[in-house]
Amino acid sequence: MEFLIVLFSLAGIIWMIPLAHGGRLFRFATIVLLAGTVVGPDFFSVDGPIQISLDRVLWGAMLLLAVIHWRLGNNQFSKITRVDVLIVCILLLFFVSGMSQGSGPYASRSFSRWLFYLVMPAGIYLVSRLVQIRESDIRWFCNVMIGLTVYLAITALCEIKGINAAVFPKYILDSERWEFFGRGRGPLMNPVANGFLMTIGFVSCVVNFFSCSRPMKFVYSGAAGIIALGSYATLTRSVWVGLMLAVAIIGFVYLPRWVRILGLATAVMFAGALALGLKDQLLEMKRDKNLSAVEAAKSIELRPLLAIVAWEMFKDKPIAGHGFGRYFENNKPYCDDRSYDKPLTSVKTYYQHNTFLAVLVDTGMTGFSLFIGMLVTITLIGWKLVRQRISTPQARNVGLLILGALATYFCNSMFHDMLIIPMVHMFLFFMAGVAVTINQRGFAAEPVAATSEINSLGYPEVSGQRNPNMIPG
Repeated sequence: MEFLIVLFSLAGIIWMIPLAHGGRLFRFATIVLLAGTVVGPDFFSVDGPIQISLDRVLWGAMLLLAVIHWRLGNNQFSKITRVDVLIVCILLLFFVSGMSQGSGPYASRSFSRWLFYLVMPAGIYLVSRLVQIRESDIRWFCNVMIGLTVYLAITALCEIKGINAAVFPKYILDSERWEFFGRGRGPLMNPVANGFLMTIGFVSCVVNFFSCSRPMKFVYSGAAGIIALGSYATLTRSVWVGLMLAVAIIGFVYLPRWVRILGLATAVMFAGALALGLKDQLLEMKRDKNLSAVEAAKSIELRPLLAIVAWEMFKDKPIAGHGFGRYFENNKPYCDDRSYDKPLTSVKTYYQHNTFLAVLVDTGMTGFSLFIGMLVTITLIGWKLVRQRISTPQARNVGLLILGALATYFCNSMFHDMLIIPMVHMFLFFMAGVAVTINQRGFAAEPVAATSEINSLGYPEVSGQRNPNMIPG
């Protein structure tokens, strides 16, 4: 194993040389996202004081390349925006919140959670704020997301149908890791993360559909259909609602007003009838192989109990909270409370099933305000890119992508703590950084196609004029 690591390291150094000089850092960041999704810590990792995995090594290399590109003059710092300030404040506050509550095992868990679920997303956000983004980069990102999510969708369908030979990586089939087993949990081992990414892939199909040739429309339509089936295979209600909300946002942008009104009325009536007719089936739907339908229905009953615990914890420390990542260190007295005449002890071992309540309990109104402020500001930027008359088609696509991501993020956050789900914030922060950058300085010009000739030494020599208006990067 050590020999293979050395070989891969040497190969990586060789490939890093051209990347360091002229590589597209935007695309390298996208590769980091791909690696974190498909070959992350569950695929291969080296345990130590800090767990090392392929995607984390690539993340470090990405930051190193960002520094090199900045020193070479290929990248530039943009004017600081409100989102930049909010993210820095969140990083500092959440770190102090977790580390100021004393040492012990909960301190190390808090630090690990802060490092992998906040610092790493902030790092890729920084890169997306530094790079010069071309319209071709957005098209490339959309195509990569479509390819990734078609793979995730097919894998999810194979998981629920028991077609094990087609599932990769094989650790997905490990029944000893029982949580979500039998649902489309994918390489991230979580159906919520799987559905979050598939919604982004679905939106990518839609935005490409409106700007491609007729033959490619069939390709994107087929891909969108596969992704929709994969979203169903997650067997997660919040994922379905998130996908429908993303589709509704796209419809609001592209469809005439009368169609939007008619569609909204029809959707409300259909959803109401469906909820009334299939309420029991939806609540008692068997999803995990190791979870009966009755137990699935009981899991819904836990959420109000968790909300009661969160409310009581918030009342005790409303300003600063109990400490980021310190929930299990402090929740036991509240779960033993008998004043409510409810079985609060049954939720003693469960995380909060709501991102916003989790942030409120851990960091109080201070952290909650920063977190909500960040999400609202990013949403407004996405909406501005979509609705602004001077927006280019690709800028509008960026706005739709971030709005679609935020739609599914919000729906899933109402029923899950997204701050403990891998890769969600890596994608969200990267796309947010892209939206902020495009909103601030627009797209960089595409390079003029160059011709190459072979010199006397057998190496290609590039000739041609560069666009004088092109921003380097």
